[in-house]
Amino acid sequence: MVSFENVGKFILSDISFCIPDGIIAGVIGRSGAGKTTLIRLAGGLLSCEAGTVRTFLQDPVRRRRQIAKDIRFFSSAHPSFREDSTIADEFKKLRFVYRLDQKEFQEEYERLAVSLRFGEDAEKEIRQLSFGQRRRAELAAVLLGQARLILLDEPTVGIDEAGKQIFIEQLQKKKEGGTAVLIASENMAEIEKACDRVLLLDEGRLLYYGSRARLMRQYAPVNEISIVYRGRLPDLEDLPLIEYRIDNDRLRCRYNENVVSALEIIRHVAAHTVVAEMQVVRPRLEDVVMTLR
Repeated sequence: MVSFENVGKFILSDISFCIPDGIIAGVIGRSGAGKTTLIRLAGGLLSCEAGTVRTFLQDPVRRRRQIAKDIRFFSSAHPSFREDSTIADEFKKLRFVYRLDQKEFQEEYERLAVSLRFGEDAEKEIRQLSFGQRRRAELAAVLLGQARLILLDEPTVGIDEAGKQIFIEQLQKKKEGGTAVLIASENMAEIEKACDRVLLLDEGRLLYYGSRARLMRQYAPVNEISIVYRGRLPDLEDLPLIEYRIDNDRLRCRYNENVVSALEIIRHVAAHTVVAEMQVVRPRLEDVVMTLR
């Protein structure tokens, strides 16, 4: 569990939130909003200038050595492995850092090597690997052992789509085991797939923390619905729509989901004519970030 109470550091100002165990939270916002600073504060890599940060109810800076075995940290900006080492040797070091017994370590290492496909490269020097090969192994290292908290800063930069999907699936398994995960990313599709909650930062201010659904209702509530109908023109006068237009037998409506739902619109249209086809288009997380520009 991670908690911030009125925290200030660099651009961040009066940040307060709590991430319980078993929750994956994504940090979004424009470049320079403070995402990386937030991640580093949670891991004890920075100390706050104001307020308090608590990781497992402890000061992550003063107690960093004591809680190190329970935290995994990854940043795409900083290599995790030594250039002159091998994947196998780096994992052996991590076994001691995370205090894993040999059997537990070997079983998990072999499982990760298969799922993230780095086993064939394990004895090669890191400098000989492609960027994608190295990144898969680095992400596997984050998943090693039973961490209580995983902190990720742009984790899947440089990895292919298959690797991204595998990594997200592995994070979901960690979450089911009670691990809390905090991800800072500009990849909104990644955040949507992986995260239960979203933190929205803008110029160091926390604008929102909660579910994605509530975020969209608050910052991007206008949806579009397209309905193909068969029969007479539907009567739309009693619907609180923002606007609508009709092209041949296709009705296109823009509506605020805080005022009227897609289901209510469909039921209303179906009461007047035959609905042959329908499609709802909702805003994406990147649309929310764009509203802050």
